[in-house]
Amino acid sequence: MELQENQTYTMIAKVESINHGIHFCNTTVLTTEGEHVNLKLDFDQLPLIAMGKAYQFEALAVIKIEDELILKCTGIKPAEDVLKNEELAKVFEQFYVYAPMPMMDIKKTIETFMNDISNPVLKAITTTIYRSHEQAFYIHPAATKFHHAYVGGLSYHTMTMLKLIDPFVVIYPYLDRDLLVAGTILHDMSKIDEISGVDGEYTTEGQLIGHLVMQTSEIDRVADQLGYKDTEEVLMLKHMIVAHHGLYHFGSPKRPQTGEALLLWYLDTIDSKLTVLGEALETTAEGAFTSMISVLDKMKFYKPKK
Repeated sequence: MELQENQTYTMIAKVESINHGIHFCNTTVLTTEGEHVNLKLDFDQLPLIAMGKAYQFEALAVIKIEDELILKCTGIKPAEDVLKNEELAKVFEQFYVYAPMPMMDIKKTIETFMNDISNPVLKAITTTIYRSHEQAFYIHPAATKFHHAYVGGLSYHTMTMLKLIDPFVVIYPYLDRDLLVAGTILHDMSKIDEISGVDGEYTTEGQLIGHLVMQTSEIDRVADQLGYKDTEEVLMLKHMIVAHHGLYHFGSPKRPQTGEALLLWYLDTIDSKLTVLGEALETTAEGAFTSMISVLDKMKFYKPKK
């Protein structure tokens, strides 16, 4: 990068390293143009960045010593706060191992299901919560290591579960499709606050409360704001969220006691396990067994010969 004194530069870049000591503080970033750039930071800017995350950086070229120009960081914003969806999709697909399909395709599918919700209470609550987390939802992992643990994994996991709903509703028509769609879209939404992001660390709130309880609290808060707090729909939706891990020893505060809650648990289990199995089989030779798979009780699975 050719620098000119007192010129301000704006770049979208991913943090590659963070270095600081008693008298210095800087970060090296990888830009969308493929350049490695060193930015000098103030110490109060350190909490604004994290390893592996993408930001929009603003930096001023200033003279340090002997006419050497350096870049002094003057502004930091998360990439998802400044880029439009299409631009953000390109950036994250460039910087990270993303979900198996483009972000905009995942988004279109999820929003189609959401817009099809006919119950006004469920639609209002789901849409309000979704819109408040929309940007982060499409770049967040679904877990730290067990399943969909990559950028975009949360939304991809949600989309796959949504696609499984209609075949079950056709066979079991007593199930409430609106409730299933709303519960599926929201069931893991609080993982955005439970897991810190691409670095895969659990937050303090995530460790002490967990996404099931966190999401139930958010539904309560939004329902109260919208005037729906004491409705049957809200009660059913909250039950789905707190019961979607199915069993107490899987961290579920309640066991499923409605058909929709039971199916949500099964859909979550199906996708989290079969997706991981498919990924393992991709790297397994025909006629051989996979390595042990954690989410499948550490069992090995055979890949048949064609």
